[in-house]
Amino acid sequence: MIPLSFILLLIIIIIVIFKSVIKPKNYPPGPKWIPYLGCSNVVNELTIQHGSQWKALSALAKEFSTSVLGLKMGMELVVVVYGEKNIRQVFTEKEFEGRPDNFFIRLRCLGKRLGITFADGPLWREQRLFAVKQLRSVGFGKSKMEKEIQNEMMSILKCFKRYRGKPCDPQNVLATSVMNVLWTYIAGERIEEKRLKYLLELLSARSKAFTIAGGLLNQAPWCRFIFPELSGYSLINRMNEQISAVIEEHIEKHKKRLVAGSDFIYSFLEEMESKREGFTEEQLKTICLDVLIAGSQTTSNVLSFALLTLLRNRDIQDKIYKEINQILGTAPPTWSDVSRLVYTNAFLQEVYRYYTIVPLMGPRRTLADTFIDGYFIPKETTVLMAVGDLHIDPRIWCEPKKFKPERFIDQRGALKNIEHLYPFGLGRRRCPGDTLAKSFVFIVFVGILQKFEVDSIDCKLPSLEPIIGLISAPRPYSAVFTLRRN
Repeated sequence: MIPLSFILLLIIIIIVIFKSVIKPKNYPPGPKWIPYLGCSNVVNELTIQHGSQWKALSALAKEFSTSVLGLKMGMELVVVVYGEKNIRQVFTEKEFEGRPDNFFIRLRCLGKRLGITFADGPLWREQRLFAVKQLRSVGFGKSKMEKEIQNEMMSILKCFKRYRGKPCDPQNVLATSVMNVLWTYIAGERIEEKRLKYLLELLSARSKAFTIAGGLLNQAPWCRFIFPELSGYSLINRMNEQISAVIEEHIEKHKKRLVAGSDFIYSFLEEMESKREGFTEEQLKTICLDVLIAGSQTTSNVLSFALLTLLRNRDIQDKIYKEINQILGTAPPTWSDVSRLVYTNAFLQEVYRYYTIVPLMGPRRTLADTFIDGYFIPKETTVLMAVGDLHIDPRIWCEPKKFKPERFIDQRGALKNIEHLYPFGLGRRRCPGDTLAKSFVFIVFVGILQKFEVDSIDCKLPSLEPIIGLISAPRPYSAVFTLRRN
């Protein structure tokens, strides 16, 4: 005779399995769910087929003819929103200000939900406000920042000049420069060159592996014990160890007052000394980690895509140089020139649109039951925003798959349509470093074009097809930078 306890256990298991595949009432359309996996098997297969998770989810949204795609990845409810109205709703409404709390995100944040990027609630509000205020106090977003960027621009130009017309990879040069400007505001000095290059390699590998690692580690955290390399666990741990070592070294130098001037770390340590709640060394380390990860590749990738486009479009390059030469001559570029160099600015806006660096923004966590486009979104659902799809939406952009800077210039010669671009997000979670990013991209780009012609090697044009992981990056390419004869 079968024991009653076994029968009850079997009934409970059957009920749990049954509930795991039943979608909430009025949940957005999407693939069917199977026990434990949800529809992650479908998403993973399409990701391999299309080469990126963003394209896989776009294909699913089209298959189900929906602007709100409903998924379940493992045991986690996930919604992907499309269209400007829905994306703006998630960007701006308070119900979507949370961040998911799962194994992978805690691993990314050195084991705890700290820092700014993946924190939420009172901690996030207090720490973000403090970070923005202190960075501004040491010159972030002011004339001092512009001078720092101009100095970095001169270093980039000297670096390209040293190649003497021989091929070089601009991506490494640009990524190093962006990181150094950022770290100057955080720690008051640069990161040692060899260590910085190694960090950038780790961060690049992390970006490419992110969707695989995040999905697998979220759905089955135990897999890290069986296949740590394949799951991405070892990669993230190596990255954490290396970055932690850099951050801890700089914090110790500040504790010993070995760094001149004022910077963010000094400001944070003062708050720690006053025993202010929430200001701990772990929190400081995680904020520094947020800054390094956020600024390591996004800005440099925009510039790399811009230079790649010039390699393939000599007529655009000549037009930009003509405008720079006529308006600036040999005067060094400043952020105030952005309104005068209309075509150059329009070109960069088109780069932001055409090569959306973060095609899937988020993740957000719903703080309460809510609705998007009439569909029910339960509390604790993870929400992603398909900004990459918005930037190629034919309802907004004429011939969206063509690269056309002119789409941003009206009949009077003024800039237009930038309100439909979201490269830095929107709302209270908008990227706090957007001022630095925009200034850096504009000043460095103009500075390069002002001094150099950018050519391909032996007329071999590199591919425009990006590598899309967590962010979009150009495929490795080389270019020849030839000094102009002014």
